[in-house]
Amino acid sequence: MRNTKAALAPLATEPLPVVRRILYPTDLADGSSGALTLAIKLARQNHAELLLAHALPPPTPLYEIESAERPEAERKLELLVKKLLAQGIKAKRVLIKGSRPIARNIVECATFFGSDLIVMGSQSRRGVARFLRGSIAVRVIKDAPCPVLVVRNC
Repeated sequence: MRNTKAALAPLATEPLPVVRRILYPTDLADGSSGALTLAIKLARQNHAELLLAHALPPPTPLYEIESAERPEAERKLELLVKKLLAQGIKAKRVLIKGSRPIARNIVECATFFGSDLIVMGSQSRRGVARFLRGSIAVRVIKDAPCPVLVVRNC
């Protein structure tokens, strides 16, 4: 037990990393409100910029130039940004286009914008659904360039 305390002692005295930019990836569903609430609190506490990111599904190859969901996603993100700005939180919206997996898009977005923290929800998939689709949060944690805080959605 003494060795464990000695190994942890230097960690306790190091300052916490500065958080200036928080990435909050969202599917724009209401189910991730716990993660958004925490992201807002952390942004306010650290005077950090909050990036609200949504990955658009790729367009249908034969007849769409861009995703049909884009106008609705832009509208929802813009409303959310306006609410946050009214609360005094620096916020920006980011729409991610591409054909890569969602987790890869989130990691690349965090890297591009120099995010210091990613705060995201988890769908808590179990059984066959988890086996077939996997966990986006787990893949983001694995490849992210910064710490990832995952909030379980109930």
